[in-house]
Amino acid sequence: MLVPNRATYEMKLAIARPNSGIVEVNGNMVLETVDSCDGWEIRQRIKLTFLRSDGDEFETDSSFTSYESKDGLQLRFSVRNVQNDEVEEELRGRADLDSLGGKGRASFTLPEVRSFELPAGTLFPTTHLALILKHAREGDKTASYKVFDGARLDGAFQVNAVISRPSRAKPRTPAVRGDAGLLRNQPAWGVRFAFFASGDQGAQPEYELALDLLGNGIARSMLLDYGDFAVDAHLVQIQALPRPKC
Repeated sequence: MLVPNRATYEMKLAIARPNSGIVEVNGNMVLETVDSCDGWEIRQRIKLTFLRSDGDEFETDSSFTSYESKDGLQLRFSVRNVQNDEVEEELRGRADLDSLGGKGRASFTLPEVRSFELPAGTLFPTTHLALILKHAREGDKTASYKVFDGARLDGAFQVNAVISRPSRAKPRTPAVRGDAGLLRNQPAWGVRFAFFASGDQGAQPEYELALDLLGNGIARSMLLDYGDFAVDAHLVQIQALPRPKC
């Protein structure tokens, strides 16, 4: 069962691979999971400062918001990526599935009007997360799904997950600020996702995401691996959000 919450993470460079040109990354992410009765609203904002090896510094500010119906059949999404106060990319649109496991359609209004079919079996992100938690509880080691989130102008990703053995969640040291009770007495798993462009099961995924994931959907930490470099996100504050009276 996902729990409504606002999680704040401190982010810093974990590894910069040769030729990345990146020597330092610092910033934060705020991730909100909001229960709106018939759906889940996700709001994510990541603000990062990058330092290049030539001394050049730049800032990025990425926002993603979505609404996903609890039956998993409707998704509305909005993406805004800013670098040094200039908008680099804006995406907006919606997607609908005929049925869970059925095919569907994605329609964008920004940056251009475009629509395309989603293949049978496509999932939206919150449904995907809930399914991964179900796999974890059942002791499955791997899971693979097509996932569409609206964060890019083409089709769904093929997302391969590797799930490690569960452990009992323990309070972190130093303690996370806020409603730390949300982190206690929860099963936990290490989950690593590899994201491949639709139809491309090449040797290298487009990016990878590793989570220290609790049974209620909260991640205590993340590693976001973009290929040239990877960024650590460490939970520093957690706040319970109210469940609505539906």
